[in-house]
Amino acid sequence: MRDLSDLTAYILADGFETPPAPVAAARPVVLDEVLGRPCVYYFLDRLADCGLRRVVFCAGWTERLEDRLGGSYRGMTLSYSRADESLGSGGALRLALELHPASRALVLDGGILVEADWPAFADWFAMRPEAGALLLARADTAARHGRVIVDETGRVTALAGQGGGGPGLVGVGACLLRPEDLAGFWPESPISLERDVLPRLAALGRLCALETRARFLDMTAPEALAAAGRFLLRRENAPDGVAVFLDRDGTLIEERHYLHDPAGVALLPGVAEGLRRLRELGCLLVLVSNQSGVGRGYFGRGDVERVHGRLIELLASRGASLDAFYVCPHAPGEQCDCRKPLPGLVERACREIGLDAGRGFVIGDKPCDVELARAAGADGILVLTGYGARHEAEARAGGTLVARDLAEAAEIVARLRAQS
Repeated sequence: MRDLSDLTAYILADGFETPPAPVAAARPVVLDEVLGRPCVYYFLDRLADCGLRRVVFCAGWTERLEDRLGGSYRGMTLSYSRADESLGSGGALRLALELHPASRALVLDGGILVEADWPAFADWFAMRPEAGALLLARADTAARHGRVIVDETGRVTALAGQGGGGPGLVGVGACLLRPEDLAGFWPESPISLERDVLPRLAALGRLCALETRARFLDMTAPEALAAAGRFLLRRENAPDGVAVFLDRDGTLIEERHYLHDPAGVALLPGVAEGLRRLRELGCLLVLVSNQSGVGRGYFGRGDVERVHGRLIELLASRGASLDAFYVCPHAPGEQCDCRKPLPGLVERACREIGLDAGRGFVIGDKPCDVELARAAGADGILVLTGYGARHEAEARAGGTLVARDLAEAAEIVARLRAQS
């Protein structure tokens, strides 16, 4: 994999190209939750997997973003460039480049989820002489995104803008720029990256484009948020919709008192093996966790997500993964419906992903996980890791299935599925 240490990602997080929402309702699209997490973490996880070390958010709501995300994630430094919407996306990017300069810039539209090979895109652009490059994909209709015309050399000759129907090549919300090649180029503010900067580069012959098969989803489109989870999951990986709902502390990772530091994350024995086996069975793997430390004010939701980022890294190193992360951040007594053993988290996952809890399984190390299974109508399995050994006798007396660890629990799931 190419060294991307000199590449900085700039995420346009405010939806600068769309009409602003009323102040009371305004929020960056990147904070909309998909599969239980703010969708920004799907951007960040992919960037971290590629070895990027710097991300800059261009937004008018930087305080809200910084409060939620913090200054780091999975070894990446997160910085923030506050930009009023009147600057437009181009003005916001220009300001961010001035405040946080880089030799190469990967610019991402925070309103578009895209699956792309960023190192391959960067490698291709490194061989080109142009100042900028677009990432393109074929769409059934170019009406919403605007058609991009490319000649046989890969140079962009025109950006048709929105409105043209029919299939064609469209931008997927990602471009690479060499900021040093743009010195003295930027038009006066307010400017749009899509309507001013990129067309001007194309007119000067300084914009190229790479066609890919990248899947993408415009999160600003109607109904897109409801489809985002299924887009990310690639539901064909679990065609029958069977899910395993997994507790976190004491089940997947070692129990820690109000864990909020990623350095404290340690996988329990049998976890990677168990998750790989469940994946072989075609199950969707959904984490459901009480994190009352947020509601008690001990740490923030961003700390929870950093812990999950470390969990993702450790699982990936063992060839395992999770599909979704649903968290109850409330303290006891807040009258929520999502704190286990109440079934709110499971019901939300089933609703958003399209699952049948009655065909699923709940695995955890505490009585609340056993009770959650009953409340959701799922099969429950108590693992003896974490606090599980303390509750083994009670669980067996109540007819609950018991497993030594997650690897053994996965074999119980395999047996039950074979019998059904």
